[in-house]
Amino acid sequence: MIKLLRARNVPAFPPIALLLVSVGSLSFALYAQYVQKILPCVLCLHQRTPYYIVAGLSVVALLLLRFPKVARLMVYLCGVAFAFGTAIAVYHVGVQHLWWQGPAMCGGVESGASSVADLKAQLMAQPIIRCDKIDWKLFGITMPTVNVFFSAALTIFCLIAPSRWMKQSS
Repeated sequence: MIKLLRARNVPAFPPIALLLVSVGSLSFALYAQYVQKILPCVLCLHQRTPYYIVAGLSVVALLLLRFPKVARLMVYLCGVAFAFGTAIAVYHVGVQHLWWQGPAMCGGVESGASSVADLKAQLMAQPIIRCDKIDWKLFGITMPTVNVFFSAALTIFCLIAPSRWMKQSS
């Protein structure tokens, strides 16, 4: 596929890189959740949203590479999504370090309950995952802190990539 795109002189590097980074990041988060049993809090789940958005925008950019302005716009929009992701991660780091108060509910359950009693039973069985609790560290750095720097770097990449790698070919 890359050879076909290069043969047409279409700049596919940024959307492919963003798609791979998004899928890889989401895969790591899901691995941590389902294999390592590190349950995410509400803010952890919100931090995943930009990666879902970027994956979708990257696919759209790849599909619309024949329209360079639209493809560049998609990459810029990925930058906006990562900027929001950076803000959410900064907020989460602040909650973890007790710099400010977190959301009122740091745990939740998606319910398929058919009655109030079923909903109450589900809520009572659901563990409350606190947003200020640190479950994972790498060299003393928490996952939200890693995401602050990762999302910020990706924001910068998305703002630079269209002008550097996605110039309209003649």
